[in-house]
Amino acid sequence: MNKLSYANFTGTTLCRVLMCVIFVAAATMAVAQAGQLDPTFGSNGIFSDNFQGGLNLATAVALQSDGKMLVGGEVGDFGGVLRLNTNGTVDNSFGTAGLAQLKFSDVDSIVTGIAIQPDGKVLVVGTGVPGGGDLDRLNADGSVDNSFGSQGVAHIDGNPGQLVLQPDGKIIVVFSIFVDNALASQMQRFNSNGQPDTSFGTDGTAPLVAFGAITLQSDGKFLVSSSSIARYNGNGSPDGSFGAFAQAAVLPNLSAAIALETNGQIVTAGSTTAGLSLTGNSSGFGVQRFNSNGSIDATFGTRGAAITGFQNSPATGAGTLAIQSNGDVVAAGDAGSAGIELSFALVRYLTSGKLDTTFGTGGRVITSFGSGNDASISAIAIQADGKIVAVGSVQPVGQEYEGTWEVARYLGQ
Repeated sequence: MNKLSYANFTGTTLCRVLMCVIFVAAATMAVAQAGQLDPTFGSNGIFSDNFQGGLNLATAVALQSDGKMLVGGEVGDFGGVLRLNTNGTVDNSFGTAGLAQLKFSDVDSIVTGIAIQPDGKVLVVGTGVPGGGDLDRLNADGSVDNSFGSQGVAHIDGNPGQLVLQPDGKIIVVFSIFVDNALASQMQRFNSNGQPDTSFGTDGTAPLVAFGAITLQSDGKFLVSSSSIARYNGNGSPDGSFGAFAQAAVLPNLSAAIALETNGQIVTAGSTTAGLSLTGNSSGFGVQRFNSNGSIDATFGTRGAAITGFQNSPATGAGTLAIQSNGDVVAAGDAGSAGIELSFALVRYLTSGKLDTTFGTGGRVITSFGSGNDASISAIAIQADGKIVAVGSVQPVGQEYEGTWEVARYLGQ
């Protein structure tokens, strides 16, 4: 082969190689869309475990700095914390074969919140039947940290919900309790060693307007959402500078979850039954945004709120949300027909409150686990790379004492 023929041959070959590379890259870009399940995680994007049968519910998630994820919930009669590697496999170096089991009460112990300290230790709060609960601390390997509270446990008199970890290491837990035969809402703060912080409220406990989701502001104040959003000072007293009487009015049922934008604006999410459609969509996702002073942000959605339905899904609602680094809002919960089929459901909104049409199908994502199964997302978290981790459960219809943990990871871009 002469030099010219060789040059033509190599040039042609190089062009073909480049065309193949471009074609493969284009095909990959076409397949990889925000909202799709991440095929590099678990089995086709989902980790699933029924822990050899029984009632198993996944309720909480926290991400470690190394990308591993801690998932909490119920495993039979125990509260469970499972650690997964970044690829969705069980991290057997944690607890016993990846699982740390905790007992919060006599029956049906269940994790209601998880937080990870900067030193890698894990705070876990949970409750059970007949009532009451505990705040436990685990070492980074899943063993009990006996230096915390009393042998690793700080007791809570009521039924706890979520918790937040302050930068100074103190921990706030919200809980409900019967006082004089009436259900009351309270919060308790613990020092970093698990002992009650007596500088908070009265001997470490302060009243709440109502029991709900909690989030911490950068200035040390914190917000609790229920039938309204209430803001509290660092000492547990109501913040009178927020809204009216330290509260901001929320549309009905739109306060199941709360999160903060980096500019201090407040986002809540829940379900709405505002007559979305007369053809099968009687409920949907609802997201509302407030300014940092508690006033409604009228620039978001329609006069401060965005409402989204799913086709042929009369039972739909959001129970959790997270804010992406660019300010977009991801709300998650379930959609479908209760008792027939409920699926994982997610919606992503732009900072304007409009649906992000680059996410899933027109801004919506549905992950079905098959007819005859009720599936719902309980908690979500956003990874540093923008991927969305959704934690929830699947229960066969009519089988309230059976369930499976499900952890799904979705592409964020």
